[in-house]
Amino acid sequence: MLPDTAAFDVLHVLALKGMAATDPLVAGARHAREDVLAELEKLRADGLATHLERRGLWRVTPEGRARHAALLDEDLTDEDLTGEDGTHEDGTDDARDRLRTGYERFLPLNDRFKELCTRWQLRDGVTNDHTDPVYDRARLDELDALHEEAVPVVDRLTAVRPRFGRYTEGLTGALTRLRGGEQQAFTGVLCDSYHDVWMELHRDLLVSLKIDRETEERAGSPR
Repeated sequence: MLPDTAAFDVLHVLALKGMAATDPLVAGARHAREDVLAELEKLRADGLATHLERRGLWRVTPEGRARHAALLDEDLTDEDLTGEDGTHEDGTDDARDRLRTGYERFLPLNDRFKELCTRWQLRDGVTNDHTDPVYDRARLDELDALHEEAVPVVDRLTAVRPRFGRYTEGLTGALTRLRGGEQQAFTGVLCDSYHDVWMELHRDLLVSLKIDRETEERAGSPR
């Protein structure tokens, strides 16, 4: 198993986002800003990332994606087996299998979350103008309930790889902002909304498990 290092964490977050400014990469990698900047410069020097100077954005290159995939494979090959039969206590044989168990629990929640986002944004087929506090409060109560179910699922993922812990923090932070009256914290774009964090968690699982979104949609959520 690869140890958690700034080099891997920075490349992992950049590969998930594809393109991002420095601040979101620092927040996602959860390392000191100067360490993240140093790693980004190394990625650029190695041809694994480019920096769009005028826009202030970092972008992963095809070579960077290939390197990330190789590192992720190494990271998820877990030789620390605990069972007498060469498997973990839960019957799985590597970290990727254990992540898949969490992913299968995540999928039904994902279906519910997508439907809830639609009802937050639309009401009776038209845009929700958020002038009805009773309607919005009901949707927030639903999100509260969904959050209570999602946190244990993410905690199981975090037990496999600590880097998933940032999603619990991000989801909880967005929910706190929502409760404080920040409507954008539900489905806003590029503002660390609940939807932003949820979608990146979903993308992390797909990348880690080598599942493309079309395959997932064709298969449907397990029931």
